[in-house]
This record gives sequence, structure tokens and C-alpha cells, in this order.
Amino acid sequence: MALRGRQVLVLVAVAVAVLALAVTGIVLVLSRVGAGPAVSLTVTASTPGDLEATRSLLLARMKAAKLDDPSVTRSGERDLVLTARGTTAAQLRALTAPGRLHLRRVTAAADGSGTATTTLPAPTSTPPVAARLGDAYVAAAAVTTEQEAQALPAPVRAAFAGLSPQDVATLPARMRLLIPEIRCEQLAARPADVPGEPVVACDGAVKLLLDPATVTGADLSAASAGRSDQGGWVVTAAFKPDGQTRFTNLSKEVYAAQGRIAIVLDNAVVSAPQVAAVIPGDMQISGSFTEPAARTLAAQLNGGGELPVTLTVT
Repeated sequence: MALRGRQVLVLVAVAVAVLALAVTGIVLVLSRVGAGPAVSLTVTASTPGDLEATRSLLLARMKAAKLDDPSVTRSGERDLVLTARGTTAAQLRALTAPGRLHLRRVTAAADGSGTATTTLPAPTSTPPVAARLGDAYVAAAAVTTEQEAQALPAPVRAAFAGLSPQDVATLPARMRLLIPEIRCEQLAARPADVPGEPVVACDGAVKLLLDPATVTGADLSAASAGRSDQGGWVVTAAFKPDGQTRFTNLSKEVYAAQGRIAIVLDNAVVSAPQVAAVIPGDMQISGSFTEPAARTLAAQLNGGGELPVTLTVT
């Protein structure tokens, strides 16, 4: 039976519509699979530990950061390969950081103005590096204010400039804070902080003396990234019941002293805000965050805790 012109036109229109739907379906499938090319990063475990648990934690972090098509596969005995779409190698690298969170009270700040002081007692033990420093160590150990440190003879101060981060980490905290030639670059590369010991870390170019950590990442129950009322990106962290008690008590002590709490992640000060009131609930971390940076930080805090092994990019 011959088809009339109108019937042919109808059939053509139907065919075009079906084709359009098929193409739309393909586009939708592709959009669900993930936008952009796949990005991969290979890391190697440099310390002993549970690599399978590390793999699971990394995958949880990638999902929390809302990456497309995340996967973490094992390669050999010590390597892990992270792959995802809609990300960058820098973001993947950030997600492989240990995720070691400490909340510490700020007790002193040295900004080069000569006004910093500390009530820390004189050191009771002598680190091995003191033998190399000789008289410079003895002179620096007697200093109790930033102004006194700035007045030390130039050769005494210069002796500290060439110390490695590992050597600097063994010096008394008072010395790390007050001696100007102990720089933020040396402090930033120090070995992993111990929660129960005071540390010196930098907030920008300002050295901060921080009390032992009273709240750690183990006290968190969840973390998420979102926009604040002002429109900027923030990270909100909720606490387990015992952690909430510790955090609220810390905020009460710091508020009474009109002080600051330093939020330290993997030895770096993320933020050191003034405490304006006692905080009975969640902690909000603000800063100049982009959306990827906020989501990465939330994923580090919310992805199952600190990694059981140290990873290096290969």
C-alpha cells in the first residue's frame, strides 16, 4: 500500500522525535557518569598500617567531597590509585592528607612587634641539638619575651636559622615562639604534632603558642560544607556527646579569657577565631574558602577520621 505525503511526513516526524529522545537519553546517561575527563593520582603508603582501611576511608572522603565516579583501587602491596571526574590532582592530593584535627587554645602570639610574652617555664631537659648550638642555646633558653629575643646578639640568633624542621621541633616551645630566626617555614614542616604537648604553629606570618589539644578529630560525628548567611563557604562540624562536652568547656574557658581557639589540621592552622560566646553546639569553620576547598575540608573531617597510614604521592 502506497503511503500518502502526509503519512510520510508524520513518520519522519516520529522518527526524529525518537532519535531526539535517544540522544537526550545518551546525554543524561553521560551526565550521570560524570563531567570532564577522569583524573587519577597514585599514592604509596610510607608507614605500616591497614591499607584496606585506608582505601575505604579515602573512598568515603571522595564521596563526601561529591566527586563524580570516585574509585580507589589497590596496586601492588603499598600503592593506591584514586580516580574521579570533576576534580583536580590538587584536590585528590588534599584528600590523601592524614586528616589529623586538633583544637587548641592560643596562649601567645609573636608577630615581630616585640610584644609577645609567655608564662611557660624554663626548659627542664636539653635536646640533642643544644650541643651543636652551644652558647646560642644557653642564651636563647633564658629569654622570656619577644623583645629580649630580638635583643640577642646577631650570631646567637643566626645559629637557629639553619636548623632543620626536625631539630626545631625538639626545641622548647618558648624558644620556638620567641626566637625570630625560627621561621614559619621550619615550623610548618615539623613532624606530626602530639595532642598532649604544646606546639608552635603559624597563622599566616604570625607564630602562635598553642596549648595541648583538648578536642581532636575523634570527637567529631559529622561535618558538612555549605554557605553561611553572608554567602561565603563554611564547614560545620558536629560532635559526639563526650566531644561536645569537651568543646563547650573549651569555649567557656577561652571566652572567659577573651581568647582564641586554633583549629589545626595536619599541623596547619586552618583558622584561629576569637571566641565571642560559649558554644553549646556545632563548630563552624570559616575562612576564604572556595567551594572545592570547603568540600575537601569537610570530607577530611567527615570521611571516617584520620588515615591509619601516611601516604606520599608517587
